[in-house]
Amino acid sequence: MLSVIIPARNSKALTSNCLSSLLFTFQYVNFPTEFILIDDNSDEIEGILPLFLNFRKSVKAKVKIIRFQQRQHYTGVFTCGLSQAEGNQIFFLSNDMMLTPDFLKTVLSVANLEPEIGIVRGISQYTDSHPDHICAPPFPMRGYQDVLDFSNYISRYHGLHYVEDKLLSGDAILIKRTVLDKIGVMDTRFFGYFGDLDYGIRAKRAGFKLVCAKGAWLHHEGGGHIKHEANTENVNLNLKHQNRMEMVQAAYINFRQKWDTFLPETYPGYLNFDFEKMFAQKVNFSEYEAPKPLDLQICQAL
Repeated sequence: MLSVIIPARNSKALTSNCLSSLLFTFQYVNFPTEFILIDDNSDEIEGILPLFLNFRKSVKAKVKIIRFQQRQHYTGVFTCGLSQAEGNQIFFLSNDMMLTPDFLKTVLSVANLEPEIGIVRGISQYTDSHPDHICAPPFPMRGYQDVLDFSNYISRYHGLHYVEDKLLSGDAILIKRTVLDKIGVMDTRFFGYFGDLDYGIRAKRAGFKLVCAKGAWLHHEGGGHIKHEANTENVNLNLKHQNRMEMVQAAYINFRQKWDTFLPETYPGYLNFDFEKMFAQKVNFSEYEAPKPLDLQICQAL
């Protein structure tokens, strides 16, 4: 079974487009599926919960809906989804992306090429921390049909070709159950950021490959959440980015303490990380993070 995790924090229009792309995609992907929809403390006026409830009515598959009353950010919602997932493959998709049948079929096929492949990502016109995986269409996307057409073109052009990655970063990620069984979920001390980077290091240390399927392309709005929050809260976009970098620095301090205290005290960018050292070093802590049960004091299961 495939477990599909979709988190949302406001951004009704983006979330609606994402869910619509799921409805279309799973008409063409014949695979037992469950959906885990996570509302990360959205403002009620945004209407995220009604979108999730309507999605549940539109599919025959099992749909779990979880609504947090406290903001969890990326690492928290990813950990929640992994903890709730029952499938032998888990697919995490950000709500500012639009899925296609070709993307999903390609990452699933690449994952099955080798047992050592543990985590698979794809390419997009916006990829955080992976400039080599950026692929921008040569024309503006006029609608979902253009997204489908370009995704199909990339799939036919690259097929199941993949490259190995040193780091895990992204918002459309397929994880095998074997990875989850061996290293558990994300480390929630990394609030908001570095949870994916840490997870990738632990997966590599456990013997798994992190790969990018070059034939898997989807549309990514890129920074959609920050743009939406800046507009709805009437806050300067530069201020939102400044607040984001403060969160990055706070998470980096924890990452540095865990993996390499010789790194600079101020976040220097991942290009300055010695990943080979992190993969090879001996550690005095458990690299397994046990799945987290739902804390019903801060969330509802609907």
